Amino acid sequence: MSTSLIEQLQQRTAPIAVLGLGYTGWPLANALSEHFEVIGYDPNEQRVSDLLNGVDRTGESVNASKGTASLYLDSTPSMLHKACCFIIAVPTPVNEQCEPDLQYLQSALRTVGAVLKRGDLVIVESTVYPGCTEEFCIPILEEHSGLKGTIDFGMGYSPERINPGDRTHTLASVTKLVAASDATWLDVVKFIYDAIVPAGVFVCSSIMVAEAAKITENIQRDVNIALMNQLAELYERLHIPTGEVWKAAATKWNFLPFRPGLAGGHCISVDPYYLLHKASQVSFSPTLVAEARRINEMVKARIVKRLLAHLEQAGVDKKSARILIMGVTFKANVADVRNAKIAEVALELMKLGCHIDLSDPLADAAALQQEYGLTLVKTEKVDYDIIVIAADHAAYYTLDEDYFCQRSRTGALVADLNGIYRNKINQRNYWTL
Repeated sequence: MSTSLIEQLQQRTAPIAVLGLGYTGWPLANALSEHFEVIGYDPNEQRVSDLLNGVDRTGESVNASKGTASLYLDSTPSMLHKACCFIIAVPTPVNEQCEPDLQYLQSALRTVGAVLKRGDLVIVESTVYPGCTEEFCIPILEEHSGLKGTIDFGMGYSPERINPGDRTHTLASVTKLVAASDATWLDVVKFIYDAIVPAGVFVCSSIMVAEAAKITENIQRDVNIALMNQLAELYERLHIPTGEVWKAAATKWNFLPFRPGLAGGHCISVDPYYLLHKASQVSFSPTLVAEARRINEMVKARIVKRLLAHLEQAGVDKKSARILIMGVTFKANVADVRNAKIAEVALELMKLGCHIDLSDPLADAAALQQEYGLTLVKTEKVDYDIIVIAADHAAYYTLDEDYFCQRSRTGALVADLNGIYRNKINQRNYWTL
């Protein structure tokens, strides 16, 4: 069956369907359409409409196709029955209890199961816990198709490695991990990704290895950032300038360039919970993983505490305080505000009575309103008591001290969370993580 499937793809007699056209699925669909027939499906009508009009609110598209003879976009699943291969690239967040939220994955699997045929292949790109593809995904596909996994249809896993806002480490330039339910289906998975990833593919020995590798990549970052966050708080109490410590330590060849920060986003603030979920099923407690996530979550409270301390020292009542937060996306140079920890900081300050203005040259304003009920200001004011620079967008690197002085009172605090302006702010109070 794998030989027949490869022939269909080569001859373009049957398309590949990509389910989910977000920051992962959209670049993937475009890359695949250069070699195969592709159906791009996303149930979000506005998203599909935007893409058909050349608008990508994620900001990830560079010369992206708007839908061509090789790439058909739809917000209904009406064309999916024509596909012979289905690649699922939907969000896998956590719920309010920090447990895996697989509702989007489950919905996509049911959609695929309804049209799945004997000889078809399903590949999951979404981040999941080890075992999820075989324990969760295959049974749903079997239930809704009446087919048997591996025997009637193939199952593959190739975790996305997209780094939003990064024009260097793109889909084409980062090695792709691939795995499948058996060697026969692995040939097809490898064939597909070989066509679109010049950097090459790495064949994992099993689907669980690939699943574990993906979350390990991000947990490693989370743990290292937690270490820097804890050290930064300690050195601040010891009155040691953290920036000088990092600079000095970096002269050693094997010092890793991690820095303290809010550690938000879809990967490092989510993936640890997926592993913790799986670990609980085998009565194991990875305490380092859990503690690292706790430390990083506590950075929000540390920031709020520091801002309130400045207001108290300056004799400003927090209920009359004016605070500007610049950069509300979850990281630099992206439009995405989901899992943006600075938004949670803003909400906490508002709850305490502070007047908060938010500005960002890139943030998706509609998504900010939908996710948090927050609104971007059109014009920054001139009398802020505190200015917080959260996401270190490239555009902010061109700003000088005058920019902040023009927007703040004498004695105001510039809270530069990423240290962009370290040693450059002299006319205002300055603080960084």
